Amino acid sequence: MELISFDLSLEALIGSLFALGALFAFCRSLLLEDVICIPGKSKHGWKSIKILDRASYCNVCEILLTPSAGVFCDCCGICSHASRPCTRKADKLFKCKEKWIHNESAMRHLWVKGNLPLSAVCDECGEDVEDVGLSGWRCAWCQRCYHTNCYKKIDVRGECDLGEFSDMIFPPYTIVAARTRESMRLHLAGIKPPCIENWEPLIVIANTKSGSSTGADVVSLLRGYLHPLQVMELGSRGPQDAMQWAAKASPRPCRILVAGGDGTIGWVLNTMYTLNIKPMPSIAIMPLGTGNDLSRVLGWGAEPPSTLDPLEILRNIKKARSINLDRFSLQIEKVHYRLPIQRHPMKTINVYNYFSMGVDALVTYNFHKTRESRFYVLSSRIFNKLIYFGFGTQQIVQRDCEGLEKKIELYLDNRLVRLPELQSIVFLNIDSWGAGCKLCELSNNDDESPKLVNSISDGAMEIFGIVSSFHIAQLQCGISKPIRIGQAKNIRLVIKTTCPMQADGEPWMQAPAELHISSRGQVRMLKMES
Repeated sequence: MELISFDLSLEALIGSLFALGALFAFCRSLLLEDVICIPGKSKHGWKSIKILDRASYCNVCEILLTPSAGVFCDCCGICSHASRPCTRKADKLFKCKEKWIHNESAMRHLWVKGNLPLSAVCDECGEDVEDVGLSGWRCAWCQRCYHTNCYKKIDVRGECDLGEFSDMIFPPYTIVAARTRESMRLHLAGIKPPCIENWEPLIVIANTKSGSSTGADVVSLLRGYLHPLQVMELGSRGPQDAMQWAAKASPRPCRILVAGGDGTIGWVLNTMYTLNIKPMPSIAIMPLGTGNDLSRVLGWGAEPPSTLDPLEILRNIKKARSINLDRFSLQIEKVHYRLPIQRHPMKTINVYNYFSMGVDALVTYNFHKTRESRFYVLSSRIFNKLIYFGFGTQQIVQRDCEGLEKKIELYLDNRLVRLPELQSIVFLNIDSWGAGCKLCELSNNDDESPKLVNSISDGAMEIFGIVSSFHIAQLQCGISKPIRIGQAKNIRLVIKTTCPMQADGEPWMQAPAELHISSRGQVRMLKMES
């Protein structure tokens, strides 16, 4: 009876969280909506000025904008009232960034009056430009700013060198667009590399559904500093459209900023591998997920900054260094152990961070089922962690994965390993698991055992055991140690009954099978230097 009582209280807790999430999402939609729907066609991409975090003035009527009534073009930076008269006039009066330019080999400045960044410095005299009303000028491509008087002294019709981030931008004159028979819309047909020193353009891929839901803000802010088409949201087709830019830029390499969680990063890396993109792009990370384990290891942080600064984001990518990350191949061969034994074709999954089976995978599996529910209306890191906590607490009592060591056989480099009593086994490529828990570092706290060195590019995995859901909580608080099982380059698992599993945070229920894990090449990542 006590067990039933606990289950009911847990369901009540999850139901309360859903109700709270629905209320919060409704309030957020009223207060923080950043996409403005303006009737009719517009050549500007209007977004709410709430994400700019500064005072803005309408470029049409020159009146101070209130956060609820103001919009800005996320491509060129023009500001306007959200009302139709101002936006219609803005479309007629002000040009936006050109997407492509034919028969040109250089750029011209695109000047925007006023609404300068808070830290703007005049490129002519070197003094700060006070952001008072619509004073001063800024080029939407090179981002150079000028006092009104200094602006009169320069050649405003001169060539634009794209400024500080020229090596990251796809200039419009390099883009070859063409129509297909199936569609009258223009599509990317090719890219002609520009004569820019060390040109390694940046492609931005943002998952607007990742944990913190700030992906849309990342897209809007970075479009103002780069070519608008090289900054894109992750749609239903996945990263394939973005990979076309990397493929067309060949033989020049690209950099890719992935704004999302570990699952989004894995999706991008797998698409690169499937499409065989050459040369291989280097991947930077903006952590928007719940765990963000790979981002932690590579120095990009555990969560996005409280205030998004596009200048800081781009400068960090410019100074980041390239390193290699192992890609492990997880091959699953389903096996029916009834005589005669039947084997089915292998399924292959790429693993970059970690693979695990047992109670931690079960908690993740239950969370993903909850997130796919039609009642899941709030995407928030805190809300997600509360749901994780609820399912983790449930497993302290239910213990669905007890006796895991009896359900499997583990071979490390062809050697059978005797396992103690366990509820979970974790195979690490990076020393961050379960939202920042460093199992290798924790296991090295024992002075009697030899120190275990984790490397993300040595072709080997570190294997640890976990005895319970409560043990996971102790590890995350840093007050316990995992059970060190071993280190291996070739791993074989024999699964005798259905078990929960996860690879890089993506869970599933696995029927009886044989699993083989081994290194299969590497990918290029960008590590941010502190």
